[in-house]
Amino acid sequence: MADPRPSKRLRTGRGLLRSFHQDWIPVEDDEADDFVHAREGSLQRKGNHLRMSVMPRVAERTSDTDPWLSATFWPTPDSTEFALDQDCDMYDQAVEADIMEEVVPAKPKKRKKASKVSARPHVVWKEKYRQIFLDEMLRWSGRGDFQYADKCPDCLARSSSNPGLPEYRCSECLVSDLTCGSCCVRRHRQHPFHRIEKWNGQKFTSVSLKSLGLKIQLNHSGSFCENPIPAQSNMLILHTNGIHEVALSYCGCTRAIPHNIQLLRRQLYPASHIRIRTCATFQLLNSLHKFALTTKASTYDFYRALEKLTNNTGMDVPKSRYKPLCRMILQWRHLKMLKWGGRGNDTTGVEGTKTGELALRCPSCPHPGINLPENWQNVSEEYKYLFLMIICMDANFRLKNQVVSNYSQDPGLGIGWAYLLPRHEYESYVLSRASDEDISTCVGFQALAKANTKFSVGLRYTGVGAAVYANMDFIFGSVLQYVMVLLVLISYDVACQWFTNLLARIEGHWPESIKPRSTITLIPAIPKLHEPMHQQQNHQVYSLNFIKGVGLSDCECPERVWAPHNALSNSTKTQGPGSRHDVLDDHFHFWNWLKYIGLGRTLLRRYKAAVAQRNLQQEGHRGLTASLDTAVVAKWEKMCEKWDAEPFPKKSQNPYCSKDTYLSEAKVRKELADEEERRIKAGGVSVHETPAAVFVQMGLELEETQRRLRRLDKTITAKISTTLGDKSTLTEERNNFRVRRKAWEKLLPIYMPGILQYKADFAKEDPQTSVSSNKAEDVTIWLPSLIPQSRRPHICYDGLAEVEERLREAQCTDSLRKLRRILRVKSRMIHFKNKNVRGQREGTRSRSVIDRVHLKARNAADRYRACREAKLALSGPGKWEENFRVLDNSDIRGYQDPDRLRPKVGRKGTLEDGQAPGVTADNAEQDFELFNEVRTRRDGTGETRRTLSWIWTTSSADGEGDKDEILRVEWAKSRARAARAAEEVMLLKEEMRRVLEYLGWKAMWWRERLDSRGGLDKALTEGVKAFATGQADLQLQLASHFRALWKSPLEDSESDRKTIFESCAEMTAQPDTVNHDEGEGVDDGSDKGSDSEDEGIDREDHDEEQPDDEDEDDEGEDFW
Repeated sequence: MADPRPSKRLRTGRGLLRSFHQDWIPVEDDEADDFVHAREGSLQRKGNHLRMSVMPRVAERTSDTDPWLSATFWPTPDSTEFALDQDCDMYDQAVEADIMEEVVPAKPKKRKKASKVSARPHVVWKEKYRQIFLDEMLRWSGRGDFQYADKCPDCLARSSSNPGLPEYRCSECLVSDLTCGSCCVRRHRQHPFHRIEKWNGQKFTSVSLKSLGLKIQLNHSGSFCENPIPAQSNMLILHTNGIHEVALSYCGCTRAIPHNIQLLRRQLYPASHIRIRTCATFQLLNSLHKFALTTKASTYDFYRALEKLTNNTGMDVPKSRYKPLCRMILQWRHLKMLKWGGRGNDTTGVEGTKTGELALRCPSCPHPGINLPENWQNVSEEYKYLFLMIICMDANFRLKNQVVSNYSQDPGLGIGWAYLLPRHEYESYVLSRASDEDISTCVGFQALAKANTKFSVGLRYTGVGAAVYANMDFIFGSVLQYVMVLLVLISYDVACQWFTNLLARIEGHWPESIKPRSTITLIPAIPKLHEPMHQQQNHQVYSLNFIKGVGLSDCECPERVWAPHNALSNSTKTQGPGSRHDVLDDHFHFWNWLKYIGLGRTLLRRYKAAVAQRNLQQEGHRGLTASLDTAVVAKWEKMCEKWDAEPFPKKSQNPYCSKDTYLSEAKVRKELADEEERRIKAGGVSVHETPAAVFVQMGLELEETQRRLRRLDKTITAKISTTLGDKSTLTEERNNFRVRRKAWEKLLPIYMPGILQYKADFAKEDPQTSVSSNKAEDVTIWLPSLIPQSRRPHICYDGLAEVEERLREAQCTDSLRKLRRILRVKSRMIHFKNKNVRGQREGTRSRSVIDRVHLKARNAADRYRACREAKLALSGPGKWEENFRVLDNSDIRGYQDPDRLRPKVGRKGTLEDGQAPGVTADNAEQDFELFNEVRTRRDGTGETRRTLSWIWTTSSADGEGDKDEILRVEWAKSRARAARAAEEVMLLKEEMRRVLEYLGWKAMWWRERLDSRGGLDKALTEGVKAFATGQADLQLQLASHFRALWKSPLEDSESDRKTIFESCAEMTAQPDTVNHDEGEGVDDGSDKGSDSEDEGIDREDHDEEQPDDEDEDDEGEDFW
């Protein structure tokens, strides 16, 4: 009988770990039997899996008076630990109660202390097992368990009449028993590359199977051929365990085939094709290939390891086969790419390979005719960003190439077939633009500052471009030939310069073969990590935080590609030009393959994070909007929509930028001078030829000189050895200060007539102040801010305090502005140093320059603190403190998140047992960190997750309502964050759908090539079919695996797709409103087998973007 639905459920939600329940079962009508049958079960949840285990029925003795006998079923007792159903009375009582009963959470389960074995495995091994392991290793140096064998076990097993002496063993076989020489050869007919050792009575010595008589016969399954042809006597075969001398015979009978083919059919790769003296096993080449791809180690290092495996003493080393190995592994790389690219299954063969055809395409990118719906061009403007292609460009100056060899000797095996461009077209265009100079108008990035320097002397290539100017123009134009969508976002770290005259360069001198289609709309952007290093004025148009439709893309994927591939620079720098191209293509291909198979978990991880971020940002923006006036929000919303809809370059009012209404110190001085002039012209009396404003300015300059003298004194004192020149410089500076101070003090009785009496009274109240220092920097500069407010009107000239207050406010503004500028320069210098500077000398020189910039930041901070303290004394607490806050050391940072600042704790695990960590006292004068960010994995760098220091977000004007520009900017940024987070969710669901569509298409693509080649022998035909079938099944397996991971997002994506294309159908049903010219010239699938340079390198951030509205009236507007 089925259990009735319980009226209560355990209030634990997803946190349920374990609970008990009792089944409701009928009691048999047998009063004589005082037993109640019951059973208990347990539920255990692990992740998303729920497991129930039921215990066997047990009989419980009951009495006649037990109330259970009179009941028909037994519910669990009422408990606050159980949630209530909404249709019961107890639920209503709980809802109507004034105060809900607080449930005391259960005590967390104590974490089991890690054992010594898991916490300190080496300590345990050293104490208990080290000697044992050493003894076992030494045991293998002898005969071990087989030291008492006096006859060959294999001979005895065959009942040989004359068993041999057991003195040979194999160090590669699992059971290393001893046999005679002939039995050892018989055992290793199928393992000719095992290592053999001979026991000479005292120790083992290495011998070869060749010396024991083993011969390898090719082209026969057995070891007999009627007409064997001996190979070269010095034939060497490279295997994973070393270099082997072998006796090898070719087949010369009626079944004979070319010698190189005979070797290949035994999985031996020949290094040459006429007089073959070196071969490598397929196992070695495959292992070397995978090791090189994963470790980025060079072939030289691998060959050195093979030599050490063969003989680690340096004596009797085989003749070097390093160069033949380089040839073989390079050919192996190329053949693997051809095989994976399906060229062996194509009717045109290898020679029919087209440009870029071997590149691995990104499944999540939009490919018309493959993973896009038929009417994708006609979707409404609201959803066009779902079908946008992002191209991320960058250059790598580490992957240089010296002038070694030439293209005639080393032409390369497949230049232009994968990720790097064909040589002739590229070089001819770059040479034609050799007179171009990249002029920097924004930031001196390495792309502009390092391309024409002494570092390029003697180099054929200064780096690899993932999309100057002439180089990048050709790469970018070549990429666009494989992009069939209408909207393209171009991300480049110097896009603000490169993109400015792009249209003129396209029309002026781009070759016709790379010119983009007129229907493409281009949108420039700067990667998020590089954006803070640019000047902020008018750069919001390039910011990914404010470009509609890009989601949370950071467009830093080239940097993620360069980071692991920089290790190739040492090995590829000295390679020939063609070999270098092939090696880089192979490594980029492997990087793409890792991305290809990892899309399942990558997109799922990003989707979970994006959903949480969307909810957070939308709720935050909703709360901010609710606190504002509706009319003001509507006005700002209209401004943002107009700015979003306008194509590049945008000319409407920027909602993300506010006008700087603060007055600088120079402007305040000019205003004060003008006011003094107007006062005198109006009949005012001038008490002195030096105006009051100039008097205050002179005092402020003396304060600044005192701060400079303190820094100079501190610097000289900190030196280990002080020179006479240092002391004389400080003395001269102090003397100059005293002369200026005396001139200024002559004006004190005029503008502060009561200062002498105040100083005398002040000295009586605090006698310690009368003891003055001999240093000029310690002398008090008496300004109104040092006088108490109650006595200020009796001491100072009328209006003098107001003059200082205005100047102090201007000083605070200038100090913050200077501090921000210095920090921006410092961040740029640190980024350049980390990425480009190598070596102790260059690093020390670069660090010294950064130290000087850092010192300027400290000076600006000290000036701001002194000025703010003076303004506080003059103005008192007020609303101005919202803009000029207390400046802590933790606030003096660039664009880092405060959660990422370096903690003041040491590295874990560095303290010895019984040692306590040192305690550092808080020091208010402690300097802020020069490099104050932890170099760890980041959760993100975008505006969405960043919390800036207040010095970057401080207000620049007081205002209310729609006149408060700072509030408008913050609201607009909040709106952008919420929009980007929502777009990210939509984009990820669309990418998941596109990935599955692409994998299905790729499986069909492979199945179409099962029987594409005709006229082949049966063995080759079977191999071609087997490989194509395996690749097709692999695509389907990946699709099935991804679909299982993305079950929930895909269900949402289906409903989103219906919404998107329902609006598309409505637009199609109204032909009068459709712009038929917009889609002309678009070929949905004219180049389905091609790939873009960007897709081939990386798609770490494959997010899309909403286009700006196009203006068909302007012929060149389509590009923007």
